[in-house]
This record gives sequence, structure tokens and C-alpha cells, in this order.
Amino acid sequence: MPYALRFMIDNEFGGMSWVRIDAGNWNIRHSSQKSSHCQIEFDVQNYNHVQGLPCEGEYSKLAPMRILSFDIECSAEAGKFPTPQTDPVI
Repeated sequence: MPYALRFMIDNEFGGMSWVRIDAGNWNIRHSSQKSSHCQIEFDVQNYNHVQGLPCEGEYSKLAPMRILSFDIECSAEAGKFPTPQTDPVI
């Protein structure tokens, strides 16, 4: 099981939920140390000071997100997965 998922389960964090981290318990990563395409990455000094917030009231709203996704549709023989060599994009 991926570490991040195990952490969320153990600490009762729901996906896409808000968290609170005590002031002074985190540091923003320098851009040369980032491991994702997120605008901001930070490191937490002590995970005992990370609190999952209940999805109630103000915290029931999703945080602003920027998402890029795309989807293509392909034609394939019935019941088969499309292959780029033989099946056209429609």
C-alpha cells in the first residue's frame, strides 16, 4: 500500500479534504527540490501536529483546484481495447 494512502487511513484523512498544520511546523520546498508539478510543496517537521478537518460547514467546500485532463475516443472492434496501430481516434 502506498505510504501516502496508509498515512491518510491511519490519520482518518479523507481524499480532497482540508488539513491544518500548526504554524512553525512546516517549510516550503525550494523549486529545485520539488517532486511534483504542484505550485507549492512543503515538508512537515512533526506529523503529530497535522489535523484533518471535518467536512462540515466552511470545510465542506473543495479547495480551488487547477486540473488539466483530456480524453480521446477510439473506435475498436466490439469488446476489444483499441490499439494505435489499427484503431482510429474519432
